Amino acid sequence: MRSVILIQGKGISGGRAQGRLHCFHRVGAVTVKSSGSDPAIEKARLAQAQTRAREQLEALAERCRRELGEEAALVFSTHAMLLEDEDYVRHVEELLHGEKCSAEYAVQQTGRAFAALFEVMDDPYMRERGADVLDVTWRLLRSLAGAGTGGAAPAGPAILAANSLNPSEFIELDREQVLGIVTRQGSRNSHTAILARMLGIPTVCGLGNTLQPEYHGRFAELDGDAGTLVIY
Repeated sequence: MRSVILIQGKGISGGRAQGRLHCFHRVGAVTVKSSGSDPAIEKARLAQAQTRAREQLEALAERCRRELGEEAALVFSTHAMLLEDEDYVRHVEELLHGEKCSAEYAVQQTGRAFAALFEVMDDPYMRERGADVLDVTWRLLRSLAGAGTGGAAPAGPAILAANSLNPSEFIELDREQVLGIVTRQGSRNSHTAILARMLGIPTVCGLGNTLQPEYHGRFAELDGDAGTLVIY
């Protein structure tokens, strides 16, 4: 008989939920440096990927505007602006010319560098903006790979469990299938947390490494007010 496991985290959206755990693992785009790449070709690929990503973000902003209001839409409008941030784009292009690398590699390295700048800031709100940089970078990488938007949707009604969940993945969920959300990382200041509270989805973050992939399929109860997850 399996033991009952109680994990204490941080409640970021109140309410209770019970059901099977669906453990989601993000599949990222493959990035290869490919030294010797033609900067002009890679820059053109980057521009095309930016256009596709911008269109996706504009569609998400409009969806949020209809369903949740302007505050939620602002999350993705901000991401669209970050996609064309002068410093971000310049850093990518400098890598393309300086290292003769693939657009994927340049975008990945730029995203990591810019996210790291935010993550060391003292202000908790600003630290969370590093996650937004990584979300935009993830979208741009998938766009370069022609992989679409991806998704974390469970096959049926379930509590979604993940290492982290970015705003794009969150808003694209079939919310009728998501009973609640639990993550290893995250905080109350993340855009995902803000969206969860707007939608009234019980959510607990900060569960750490105690939340393991092998718990997939086990019955669980979460309490978004107490910040707990009980696995049976």
